[in-house]
Amino acid sequence: MSQIEEEVAGMYDWEVGDPVYSAWLRMRQAWEAMDKALEVELGKHQATLSQIDVLLILSSSKRPLSPGEIASFMFREKHSASALLTRMQKAGYVRKMRSKKDQRVVKIKMQPKGAELLSKAMPAAFGQAHRLLKSSLSPEEVKQLDTLMKKVRDGALRELGLKAEPLPANIDAEGLLAGIS
Repeated sequence: MSQIEEEVAGMYDWEVGDPVYSAWLRMRQAWEAMDKALEVELGKHQATLSQIDVLLILSSSKRPLSPGEIASFMFREKHSASALLTRMQKAGYVRKMRSKKDQRVVKIKMQPKGAELLSKAMPAAFGQAHRLLKSSLSPEEVKQLDTLMKKVRDGALRELGLKAEPLPANIDAEGLLAGIS
């Protein structure tokens, strides 16, 4: 029995009769299963998806970011991102720097240990995600899924009175996945 089989009770194929509720259940199940698969892959590098998210955001930024900016990129509450950044600083992945002009202003900078973790774990994690989607869907279906998920995301954001914003100019979106195969 694998470690996953020991940790996870399993997943059932719910047939509830309502296509909207069935789609909602499957979307949640798909995310939970993919998240677990990524957790296993990242665990080989002693990393979490949240840590990789932070390091990826920092590596794609042309300048150090505030904890609030990082929280907004991760769609998290500021206190949650701040606690994660504190743990990452203790692990040596990032450093919190206070402004010399205003000690209340904090910026986050990736440390060499964080860059090393990102260089090892990110290709494994994104390779895992790429393999999973490519083995399950055709290229056309991946495009359709992307379009549909944007619609669902935008609908959920509307319910919250929000909308997806374009990436700021300080984020290098094209270089985000450079070096990943």
